[in-house]
Amino acid sequence: LHLGIKTALCGSLTTFSSWNSQMVLMMDGTSTVLGSQVFAALFGYVIGFQAAVVSYRSGRIVAAWFHVRRNPHIFDSDLTKRDNSVKWHYKYCSWIAPVMVCIIILTLITLYMLGDMYWHIAYYRVLWIACWACPTGTIIRWKLSSLNGKYQLPLGTFLANFIGSILSASLAAWATIESDHQGAQRWEIPIIKAVSLGVAGSLSTVSTFAKECVEMSEKNATHDKKQFLYAYGTMISCCFVGLAVYSPIVRYVS
Repeated sequence: LHLGIKTALCGSLTTFSSWNSQMVLMMDGTSTVLGSQVFAALFGYVIGFQAAVVSYRSGRIVAAWFHVRRNPHIFDSDLTKRDNSVKWHYKYCSWIAPVMVCIIILTLITLYMLGDMYWHIAYYRVLWIACWACPTGTIIRWKLSSLNGKYQLPLGTFLANFIGSILSASLAAWATIESDHQGAQRWEIPIIKAVSLGVAGSLSTVSTFAKECVEMSEKNATHDKKQFLYAYGTMISCCFVGLAVYSPIVRYVS
């Protein structure tokens, strides 16, 4: 359950590829009203990264506070064995929680499909297709995470964010081209957006990226540059590869 929440939920909820694609679109300026906004995009990279790091540190503090509140016997030896015993509902949480999560997910997907087929709302079509597509990106990222412990830098997370950025930028460019064609909005645009949201969004992750940056800065010496190289190397490389993929397609492909 913990692995599923950490890898699937948090990793998919925080998407690096969509963040990077938005900054790439702002830098390129082809399909934006305000034109090219390079400095605003660079500011977005810095603020987004700092917000992710601060959120992770705040989450650790809140988790430690809840751990002390829910397990006082670990920190107080004077508590009785009754206080130290595991409550009965903890035993059933191991199977009740996954079942409830599955029921909620299937209910949401069903509602999204009804919203698409009954009310013909294209946004719901994007959501239910993305829900079925997101396990693909999550599983690939989980497999790539096996590379993290084999090298000095988290290579698996870097590859997940890098590949996700390429996929998201190419799909964003494809959606921009298709939006100019008549009759393409019925299925093409929702499918493109769903794949970008579901596969590329769940393949890339900001939460794991921020966690690794914080842990690297805490484990290594203050003057060590690994955390700096990993953090800004990831953002710079994904920015350049996103521009290299997105700009030629929207500018020269008709």
